[in-house]
Amino acid sequence: MFTTVAEVLELPVLQAGAPVVRAGREALGAPVRWVHVSEQRDPAGTLATGVLVLSIGVVVSDPSVSPTRYLAALREGGAVALVVELGQHLRAVPAPWVQAARALGFPLVELRRTVRFVEITEAVHVRIVGRQYERLAFAERVATVFRGLAADAVAAEVVVAEAAELLAAPVVLEDVGHRALAVAGGPAEEVLRDWGARSRHAPTGVPGGGPQGWSSVPVGRRRARWGRLVVPVRLEDDERARLVLDHAADTLTVAALLRGDAGGAVRAAVDRWLEDLLATAPAGEGTLQARARALGLPADGPYEVLAVAGGGAGTAQALAAAAPTALTGVAGGCVLAVLAGAASLPPNTVGTAVAGAASAATFSELSDAVVAACRAALAAAATGAPPTEAPWRPADLGVRGLVWDLRTDPALLRFVESELTPVLALGDRRRAELLADARAFTEADGVVAAFAERIGVSRAAAYARADRLSAALGRDVRQPMVRLALHLALLGRAASAARGAPADA
Repeated sequence: MFTTVAEVLELPVLQAGAPVVRAGREALGAPVRWVHVSEQRDPAGTLATGVLVLSIGVVVSDPSVSPTRYLAALREGGAVALVVELGQHLRAVPAPWVQAARALGFPLVELRRTVRFVEITEAVHVRIVGRQYERLAFAERVATVFRGLAADAVAAEVVVAEAAELLAAPVVLEDVGHRALAVAGGPAEEVLRDWGARSRHAPTGVPGGGPQGWSSVPVGRRRARWGRLVVPVRLEDDERARLVLDHAADTLTVAALLRGDAGGAVRAAVDRWLEDLLATAPAGEGTLQARARALGLPADGPYEVLAVAGGGAGTAQALAAAAPTALTGVAGGCVLAVLAGAASLPPNTVGTAVAGAASAATFSELSDAVVAACRAALAAAATGAPPTEAPWRPADLGVRGLVWDLRTDPALLRFVESELTPVLALGDRRRAELLADARAFTEADGVVAAFAERIGVSRAAAYARADRLSAALGRDVRQPMVRLALHLALLGRAASAARGAPADA
């Protein structure tokens, strides 16, 4: 809010006096809150904190005044510098005064040309008032920005981006485990480098604290903190950083309360990373890898990906509980868990859901593995594959994978219509019975005994049901080629019904 001693000395009205810093250069960053002209030999009780004292040298030229005691009294009274004008009373600041100021680390400045003190006072006070108005205007701007964001309950990355823009500096949202959930204001590769280790050295709630000078504030209700906002650089204005971070943290807390889900920021961060992993070009791989490391996924492979088709929040929670070190989220129409190393999930983790899996040796292959695992899960589920103890892998899909890839192809849709129209044109009950028989018969590969077991009837009844199916289709389903065409048509119909799934999954 206030100008500094160094900035005051740069003002034109001071520069006209040819200022020379004789001592205390290291303390020129002290804020100046006012300017006071004083020639009193005992300044105790006459000053306020942050005062810059102007003098024409009456006290300095008095041999009865102790330089050390006088300068110490100035400092204890709140003064931040002594500016002495040379001329009528002094030709030069005496050496004992310079030595005493250096010993105290107190700024002592001599003006070698005459200036009007009233002009100095006026210029500094105008500057101070201007800074105060600027700070108030900035505070109002910050409050307005985050008030709107809180009302809209926006996503965490939007809040972090606004904070970074207001501070013109990088800002990171992390959880209590120091996993970076959102980053803005700088290249992720640079900002998130060794994030977990570096972040742990920054104390919470201390502007410019710790060995790195970072600023941070906690996020979440006082008794249920779930993260914090961090500015991972040293800023010149810690008060401004604290103002922005406090408003941003309040906004994130309110948004989490409105959603009723304080842990949603973590899941949203993983979801965004998975979505970006599927969409980002190879040139952006470094950023994705930096974000993955900051989320807790080791940088080195191999990796294992498990995908569950159509899984909901319960499935995601089950995966996260079964593999706490995995990145678990939703992307591409699947609930996904990405594990590092040779780790794997227990076979019963996903219950009766149909799961797919794929492996990646390196991070560069991870995007393809996510796509492959999700494709396996979606294709298997859409084509009626039963849940298995081991997840479906791309190589296990066979014709199911081919049909899934062609599910939106007009040629496949025409083939389905051509093969199944005699059955699909029937009434609901009759159609459902014949389609169920068709699925069971093709899955039994035309073996009547197996067909009878699948539908729970005698062998004689199974023969009758097969004859009924053949009559409805107008073709003998006992013929291998007819049965193959029927099976493909059934798979195609099931896959095409899942058009809501991503076309590239």
